[in-house]
Amino acid sequence: MLLLPKAVYSFAEKFITVLVGRMVVLRRYSRCRGEKVLGKKFYVVNERMLELEKRLKAREKSIEEYIEDLKRLQAEFDNYRKRVEREKEEFTKYANEKLVLKLIDVCENLERGLENCGESDDTEFVRGIRMIHKQISEILSDAGVQRIKAMGREFDHNLHEAVMQTETDEVPEDTVLEELQHGYLLHGKVLRHSKVRISKEPEQIKDNNVKEDNVRNTEDVR
Repeated sequence: MLLLPKAVYSFAEKFITVLVGRMVVLRRYSRCRGEKVLGKKFYVVNERMLELEKRLKAREKSIEEYIEDLKRLQAEFDNYRKRVEREKEEFTKYANEKLVLKLIDVCENLERGLENCGESDDTEFVRGIRMIHKQISEILSDAGVQRIKAMGREFDHNLHEAVMQTETDEVPEDTVLEELQHGYLLHGKVLRHSKVRISKEPEQIKDNNVKEDNVRNTEDVR
């Protein structure tokens, strides 16, 4: 076994201690450098994720806006479809107004002709007229035609047309006294107003009522 002097052992021991210390320092430096590199990479990845998340939120907002636009367009289309169907239905209901009015004239002419026939006039011709009148009346009824009721009712400008006035105190003012021409409704819509004669309060009674009101007002003032 080779024996070395103590000085050599002492030098070798010091050299090994310094070498180990430097190795520890180098290892720590490498670790810190690796952490810095990883930290930098993590920062870049994090920034990228935040950017992607921001883009995703923007896309989601755009998709929500598109969905709202589609819902609004769908609602507008539904309203348009309903309006078209309603207009189509209205057109179908009232498309034959002119024809219906002509049938009404024919029916009323037949009525006037039957009114001039006596009850004893039960000839085949009269029976034929009655049958035709009945058929036309049924056709009008099936088409949605209704005769406006006027006699004895209060005058309604939406249904009646006053062509004459008669002074009377037997009924309230604006009561229908006579129906000069029948009025008709088609599916609830006025097809022709009833031409009527209505009551009017006599001028003498009206004057007396005005005088009574004046006296009453004067007494109230006193």
